[in-house]
Amino acid sequence: MSLDGNDLECVVAKLWAELILLFVALPFAVLYWIKHFADWLMPILCIIGVCCLAALLADKQFHRVRLWHWDDYKTHIKSTLKLFIPWSSLLALVVYLVKPELFLHWPINQPWMWVVTLLIYPVVSVIPQEIIFRTFFFHRYKRILPSRYARWGLSTFVFGLAHLVYGNWVAVVISWVGGAIFGYRYMQTNSTPVVVIEHAIWGSFLFTVGLGSYLVIST
Repeated sequence: MSLDGNDLECVVAKLWAELILLFVALPFAVLYWIKHFADWLMPILCIIGVCCLAALLADKQFHRVRLWHWDDYKTHIKSTLKLFIPWSSLLALVVYLVKPELFLHWPINQPWMWVVTLLIYPVVSVIPQEIIFRTFFFHRYKRILPSRYARWGLSTFVFGLAHLVYGNWVAVVISWVGGAIFGYRYMQTNSTPVVVIEHAIWGSFLFTVGLGSYLVIST
């Protein structure tokens, strides 16, 4: 069913308002009241992830296969590793030279916390984030951002912005880089599982090498 000019303008305005509220206003609100929300970040993330997933499943124009398909997975995992191995090695060296007190801090000094984090992080953090910032964002805002590169750029920006809640610029910069990688992979694959795996690999590495300290709340 086609929309007339006024209806279309109304839909566009609502989508922009939703985008700004969900991806800009909400992170700043959480940051402002971080002392109250610090213990609730993961539940909030999971609730938003479930809501976004429900909106996708209710949308008849959304191709649900994107939530589970693995087409050409071997090719994409090889591409993931080709990017991950050299750059993670370089980043580990940088952490070792610049922040030696952080290097392998969790595995050595807090092994149980490190193990538990690696086990639950992909489920309670990575999956909701990829549903929200890639699968939902790329589909939901197609009407107001017809260019997939525009959606990639804006999703990358708001992904980093969401990490302001950690109260440091390192988390934001890391997330901008990660968001660009994951968003580009999603454009290539249209597959949530492929991007979840890449995100989990990078995130687990960050918690292992010592940068996980920047990705937790310190109040």
